[in-house]
Amino acid sequence: MTLSLVYKIFGVINLIFALMMGLAPGMISETSGWGEVTIGITTMSEHYGSALLVLGVIFWMLPSWTSEEQLKKATMTMIVLQVFLFLVPIYHVGVGAIPQDAFFYIFSILHLALIGLLYWKSR
Repeated sequence: MTLSLVYKIFGVINLIFALMMGLAPGMISETSGWGEVTIGITTMSEHYGSALLVLGVIFWMLPSWTSEEQLKKATMTMIVLQVFLFLVPIYHVGVGAIPQDAFFYIFSILHLALIGLLYWKSR
């Protein structure tokens, strides 16, 4: 597995989540226990989804925009950003805003593994 491939995997994951946030705010609201979908939940879901879309495209395209050495240099910044994206759901679980279910654990483990791969492949 190459560093470029790890970037592409992150890109795909972000694009999938962007689609979920943008197209299925009702499902997200119901499975998170927030109740009925409101215009506020829909708006914030679409807003977050658009940010994930941008992040997904950046992760997907970055390997083709840079050399391998430049990609390695950019990776520490991308790791910091991904750690932030890893910590926010943990905070939300801690305050009871989202459920602590199997999906949360599976995605958290996958996210940490991919962050670890970014670090490992950039060395």
